[in-house]
Amino acid sequence: METRSALGQAFRCVEGVNLMFEGIPIVGFTAPSLLGFAVALLLLGKILPRSTYLEKVAEAERWRMAYEAEREAHATSDAQTSELLEVARTTHSVITAMFATIESTTNNRSYDVVPKE
Repeated sequence: METRSALGQAFRCVEGVNLMFEGIPIVGFTAPSLLGFAVALLLLGKILPRSTYLEKVAEAERWRMAYEAEREAHATSDAQTSELLEVARTTHSVITAMFATIESTTNNRSYDVVPKE
C-alpha cells in the first residue's frame, strides 16, 4: 500500500509492519537514535525547553509594556509642547505690544505706558 502526503512524499506500509519514509525505515529507529535526534534538534534551536519559552514570552511582554508606556509619555510630551508654544506666542505678542507702546510714547516724550484715549 502506498500513500502520498500533501508534500508529495511517499509512505509505504506493508501490512502495517514496515513504515518507510523515502526509503528510510521509520520503525527501525532505536531509542538512542531518537534521543540523539531530539538532542540535535534542541542544540540547533528547532525545539526549546518550556522554561526558555516562558522566559521569552515574559520578556516580550515587558518590552511591549515599555513600548506602550514610552508612546504614552511621548504623546503627553507632544501635548505639553503645543501648550507651551501657545503660551510663548501669547507672551511674545504681549511683550511686542508693550515695547511698541513704549516706543510710540517715548517719541512724544511721554513716559506713560498706557495708551491715551
